[in-house]
Amino acid sequence: MSAVTPPETVDQLARALAPHTVLVHHDFSQTPDFPLTSGNVRFVPHPVRTGWATFGFVEGIFHALAHALERLEFDYLQLLSPTCLPIKPMAQFEAHVTGPAEAHFSCIDLLADPDCLMWVGYRAFTPDGSFRHRVLRRLSTDYFRGLTGRRDEAGVWLRSGRGHGLQALAARAVVRAFSQPWIGRHPFGEGFRPYYGSVWFGARRHVVRKLVDGFRQPGVRDYFSRLRIAEEFLVPTLLMRHTRTRGPLNHYINRFIEAHPSKIDVDEIGLLRAMPAFFARKFPNEPEHPARLRVLHELVQGAPATPPTVSTATAGEPAVRPAPELASGVVFTASMGLPPLSATQGRTRP
Repeated sequence: MSAVTPPETVDQLARALAPHTVLVHHDFSQTPDFPLTSGNVRFVPHPVRTGWATFGFVEGIFHALAHALERLEFDYLQLLSPTCLPIKPMAQFEAHVTGPAEAHFSCIDLLADPDCLMWVGYRAFTPDGSFRHRVLRRLSTDYFRGLTGRRDEAGVWLRSGRGHGLQALAARAVVRAFSQPWIGRHPFGEGFRPYYGSVWFGARRHVVRKLVDGFRQPGVRDYFSRLRIAEEFLVPTLLMRHTRTRGPLNHYINRFIEAHPSKIDVDEIGLLRAMPAFFARKFPNEPEHPARLRVLHELVQGAPATPPTVSTATAGEPAVRPAPELASGVVFTASMGLPPLSATQGRTRP
């Protein structure tokens, strides 16, 4: 999913994923001049307006998934951001996705986890900006006041601990009351159990189709479009509903600073090398940043340390210049044996 990252950075990511297809949903309203030179890139036609913590980001994801199902032959699809990079050779990832898991993701059961319920439950049960939302958010803040515990897991982070005193007891009672659909006026319950976690999933084709079909079910878009950072609830909830066998998240996501993961630097290369994950985020978005170059050189290509200077442009590759009125985001499809498409295929005017 791409919007403001320089095209050279997305090109670098796409080349690292070759020979597999990289389907780019890019928001041209934010970065109109976005030429890509990598031959394995395809642009999503009719992209939607995206933005952090807006529902346009969700719509962009599902628009890209639907286009992939309609136009591309793939076995497995991995959702990425432009600040992601692979941290293992592609051959290892190919072998990984042929295993028994239908999808790879991580999430937390919102109703069963007290930290999760009290830290983000107000976002799942109330429309963003509503009076109920503001009240439950304040109660959640009061509940964790004075507590310093935190958990970084499932590609997200939570405040952790059990609040004490009358204020914490009242907060816990109110949030639990709103978790009931007849009080909170939401669709969640045992039949549609809510989960919370990272949006950066990977899945086989039939699971991707179930996700798109689930998003199109009556009432789903209407409800989730009113939530704050809806993708952190919608995608894990649909994945848990439609996946029979799942594996762990394919990503290592760096420790969060408030709502955003911190940027990976060169001193973390050893940590990435030891990680079982196949991708990591969040890298600096400068293609010549030493952390990016060393990861690509040492971990993806398997070369010795001290990489040579790497140019961000590939000589002799034709520029792919989509129509400037289109918009964006990045989806990597690990599509074994996919025949090449022409540079203009699928790029129609909106």
